[in-house]
Amino acid sequence: MSKNGKIALIGGIGVLFIVLIYMFGLKNNKPYVTDNWIETYSPDDKGPYGTYVMKELLDTVDLFGEFIQIDNEVGESLEDNEGVNDIYFFIGKENHIKDKSTEKLLDVVKKGNTAFIAAEIMPEMLNDEFFLNTKSMYDVERDSIQKFKFVHKKLNKKTYTFEYIYNNNRQLKSWKYFKDNNFDLWDENEAFILGRDANGKTNFIKITYGDGVIFFHSNPYVFTNVCMLRKSGFEYAENMLKHIPPGVVQWDKYNLRRHWNSNSKGDGDNDGGNEERRSILEFIFKNQALTWAFVILIIAAFLYAVFKGKRQQDIVRPAESKENTSLRYIDTISSLYLQEKKHAKLIRLKEKTFLNYIGEHYYLSSPKIDNKFIDKLAEKSQIDKTRIQEIFTMFDNLKSKAEVADSALVELHRRIEYFYKKCK
Repeated sequence: MSKNGKIALIGGIGVLFIVLIYMFGLKNNKPYVTDNWIETYSPDDKGPYGTYVMKELLDTVDLFGEFIQIDNEVGESLEDNEGVNDIYFFIGKENHIKDKSTEKLLDVVKKGNTAFIAAEIMPEMLNDEFFLNTKSMYDVERDSIQKFKFVHKKLNKKTYTFEYIYNNNRQLKSWKYFKDNNFDLWDENEAFILGRDANGKTNFIKITYGDGVIFFHSNPYVFTNVCMLRKSGFEYAENMLKHIPPGVVQWDKYNLRRHWNSNSKGDGDNDGGNEERRSILEFIFKNQALTWAFVILIIAAFLYAVFKGKRQQDIVRPAESKENTSLRYIDTISSLYLQEKKHAKLIRLKEKTFLNYIGEHYYLSSPKIDNKFIDKLAEKSQIDKTRIQEIFTMFDNLKSKAEVADSALVELHRRIEYFYKKCK
């Protein structure tokens, strides 16, 4: 890759990091910077459309005691404790309670307990029980802002403003309201309007049923975290709870979604159920730490592809340096000459080797060894001139002799080795 290409690549990565930091970091001053804008209404969800803040409010107010979560069919899990006001509590887009569980709920309420249901789509069996025309039981107003108030004389002086927020932006929403003339009640039952919007449309009602009471609210959105983290939303929820008689809250999480039987192809009345499936990316982007890990993984894979994916030359092994074996060879030949008593040949060989060494190391050569040659060699090798002179004198003396004693050869060898070890 060329130098300009690398600069462009690094610059692009830098810009990408800045964008990511802006998306995931600098926007934290806004509420709920998250990719999870799913309307879960779960009391365990701290996201915008969860109801975690409402659960915390129920845990802290003095009107309610032990908090119970229903994670299975209401018909099997709803408790009816003697001497206690058991409160069936539900907040969600739609209540998916089945008919058998609805019968159990109505039976529990009739005995003197309470139910609170905030949903845009109410259970069908309850609609048939309390409303004349279930197909047109709502008025709908489409807007991004609504203002609510309570009817009670101690609470009707304040108006609570709600905005529909999605992806941190205000958007249009269909707000549902009950039609006042649509109640279908038995003689012993009675309906009370508890809350309206600024135009007088009803969104919060109470219906007596036997010895108990059922509360209906048509705008569950106002109890989500995105609303209750604002002062207006929190105060509205706090005053709404004042209408509910004290007791033990049993929060229905199970019917926030429809449960299908594993062998069913659409019969919503079957027992059991598989949870709603979510994509892997949805799960990753729901968690900020996983989102950053995923982004870093993508960037690392991109960098690896750019820098490691291109063709690379095979590793070139270093060339082994050639070992100088000439001196070892000479030592071997010398030992052979010495064993065969060929001293004259051995002396000539040592002299030739010594001169070759001088020529290779000091670039000195001369057909005649004179004082000028010895002076230059002494200067370059930093060996005393006298010692060099003695070596060449011994070469001349020993070459002229017919027989050479072993001691003379040893002395010559000792002087040459001294030169090899001490020379520069």
